[in-house]
Amino acid sequence: MATIIHVIDSLKVGGAQTHLVTMLREAVRSFDIQHRVLTLFDEGPIGDQIRQLGVPVDFANIGPALGNRRYLAAIRVLDDYFHKHQPDIVEAHLTFSRLVGLVAARKAGVPTRIGFEHGDIYLNSRKFRIANFLGQVFAHKIIVCSNALKEWCRQTHRITPNRLVVMHNCVDPNHFSPAPGASWMQPPVDAPIGKTRFCAIGSLGSGVNKRFDICIRAIQIARLKGADLSLVIAGDGDQRATLETLAQDLEITDNVHFLGVRSDVASIMATCDGFCHSAPWEPFGIVALEAMASALPIIVPRAGGIQEIVEEGVNGITYPALDAEALASAMIRLHQDPQLRRLLGSAGRKTVCARYSVEKYVQRLYAIYGLHPAGSTTSEAA
Repeated sequence: MATIIHVIDSLKVGGAQTHLVTMLREAVRSFDIQHRVLTLFDEGPIGDQIRQLGVPVDFANIGPALGNRRYLAAIRVLDDYFHKHQPDIVEAHLTFSRLVGLVAARKAGVPTRIGFEHGDIYLNSRKFRIANFLGQVFAHKIIVCSNALKEWCRQTHRITPNRLVVMHNCVDPNHFSPAPGASWMQPPVDAPIGKTRFCAIGSLGSGVNKRFDICIRAIQIARLKGADLSLVIAGDGDQRATLETLAQDLEITDNVHFLGVRSDVASIMATCDGFCHSAPWEPFGIVALEAMASALPIIVPRAGGIQEIVEEGVNGITYPALDAEALASAMIRLHQDPQLRRLLGSAGRKTVCARYSVEKYVQRLYAIYGLHPAGSTTSEAA
């Protein structure tokens, strides 16, 4: 039985962590493989989700070593871990997992070493560019989540194209439903919420600025034009207070609701009429796939990899990045045309099921490793 160790920087809530849980859930269900997860810097709520799948989670705690620039000591910790567990494959998610984990995996003689680049585009200093350029030699392949990110890796880190494999992120359509779900209002909110409700979901941190201010401004613009819209924002971070102040200054506090970090994203989406995204450049955006799987019409920027999943006017709408006026116009269009909302949402869910399901993703990924679903033969898998 093959053993895969999944190395990830942190088990806090994030896109890479969500992606890992989604992959593991499908892999445990469909493949006869042993899995372990190793987190480098900290534990978090994602760790409990992984343990519930029966997958052990270990903590390397190499943060202090890296903080003191004791890189060899950090590598030695992981080298010892790999020697102990003898994995056939190491998957390294996020930047430090690749730069430290894959070096240690090669030192330990791990046969297959795979890096994942989920889009840490803010780590582009000269030091990180050099480290990524040199670090590519320790990976057999580096999985990137969009063609846009592949080009970014090639230009910024000088990763050779033959090492890069584009695999758009995935979701499990069965975890998202177009049917009405539980209320997002916990505790209840008495303020009016607007006839057409949009959701925006993601980190409100400044490290990766998703520019939720654009969504808030678009709501104000649309309401000034007579559209009865509201916005719910799921997520938290150091920008939350600034965004709440913006909504207050624009006099739309009754129509913009901040939910904080939530684990019931599927239920939140099931109570909304549309999804909007406002990051200036998104490597991909799993949350957009989740919205499509929920049969929500999506509005996303015409920038980065997130636009690669959208066929304009068929399964979604795009707009020029950071253009609040254009986003407001798209929102008004969906508000005024419920039939269009239904058509875009239905087509979006069909797109996810046909192209971006976790089942298809994991089968393709593990075929790269020479692994096939339990009970299948090599010829059947081919």
